[in-house]
Amino acid sequence: MTFATDSITFRRLSRADFPLLEQWLKKPHVLRWWREPLDGAALEAKYGPRIDGIEPTFVFVIEYDGRPVGWIQWYRWADYELHARKIGVAFSDAGIDLAIGALDMIGRGLGPVVLKSFIDQIVFADSSITAVVSDPEASNVRSRRAFEKAGFGSGAAVVLDGEREPRVIVRLNRTGTIAGP
Repeated sequence: MTFATDSITFRRLSRADFPLLEQWLKKPHVLRWWREPLDGAALEAKYGPRIDGIEPTFVFVIEYDGRPVGWIQWYRWADYELHARKIGVAFSDAGIDLAIGALDMIGRGLGPVVLKSFIDQIVFADSSITAVVSDPEASNVRSRRAFEKAGFGSGAAVVLDGEREPRVIVRLNRTGTIAGP
C-alpha cells in the first residue's frame, strides 16, 4: 500500500490520549517490544512529565487521515548521556522511537513513511541535530526494516545493561546520507 505523506500528521500527546495509549500498549504486537502494559497512573508517571515539558522527550500521536494509529517520540541524546555513551552516539544526535498501535496498519509500509515525515518535519526542524540514531532490538525485524526503508544505515549491535537481547544501532545523517554509527 502507498501512503500519502500529506495524510500523515503528528500532534503532541495529551493526557486525553492516555486511554488510547493504554489500549495500544496492551496489544500483543506492541507489548512484545515495549513491555509496558501501563495503566492510567503509570501512564501519568511516565508520560505526564513529557507532556508538561519536565522530561526532555517529545511525544506525538501519529494520525493517518485524521485517525490516531500510533505514537512517536524524539529526544536529544545529550539528555540521556548514559544510554548515548553505551550506544556510541554524539550528543548532537537525536533519538527516535515509534509504535504503530492500530493492528490494521501493521505490515503495510506505514512505518518508513512516518519516520521520514516525522524526521523531516519535526526532528530536523531543530538545526542543532546532526543525525537521528535509534537502537531497535536485533530480533525486531519489522522495526529494523522500517528504519532501513526510511534511509537509515545499520551499524554495530550492543547489549544494554539489564537486557539480554542485542540492539542494532541505526543512523540517518541530516544530509540524508547513510553512515554507520
